[in-house]
Amino acid sequence: MKMNMGHFIANGGEVNVDVGFVPDLVICFEGLEETNPAMHWWARSLADTATTNALYGMLETTGTLTKHAAAINGFAEYDASEMKALMPAPDGNGVKATSVTYTFAEAKAAEVTPTARTTSVVGTTIRPTVKNGLLYECTTLGGAMTALTEPTWGTVVGETTSDDSNTWTCRAEKLKQVGAKGFTLGATGQTDTDEWLWIAFQA
Repeated sequence: MKMNMGHFIANGGEVNVDVGFVPDLVICFEGLEETNPAMHWWARSLADTATTNALYGMLETTGTLTKHAAAINGFAEYDASEMKALMPAPDGNGVKATSVTYTFAEAKAAEVTPTARTTSVVGTTIRPTVKNGLLYECTTLGGAMTALTEPTWGTVVGETTSDDSNTWTCRAEKLKQVGAKGFTLGATGQTDTDEWLWIAFQA
């Protein structure tokens, strides 16, 4: 089980809380500076049920339990993360994260013109159509991939393969998740300057 906790000061608008994972259960205490803070509960499993089952969470105040009727005054899951490949940085200093959007066949079908590596930019990075656990970065640009035949990919990291137009350098497939994961608190679900404490769990 994962658990994380933190706090924030509400600003009267929608709040995206970065937990580090998409939680299965969130417990929030609202208005810590007040005499009687309110308690909120939200479970991700409720997102798969009808709104009558408290889809957007529940609020407990002075012993009374009510349901949040809409996302704007309740909770929802938040996931702005994606898996990116770690490539040798163009300036030779460490690594740089880049997106891997296509296989060769997908890039060809989309008529992609790759971007070649420069001293500041990682080149377009693709996977073979038949994945082999490696990535291939465009290091010399020859043109669009529309009419090209997929080459027999080399499997030695650092060596190059040509598709008769572009040159691709073999890279190890090292992936990293970047971006935030957590939950969203709707804009009308909180009051400006209220202090919140949250505890999040993932089973």
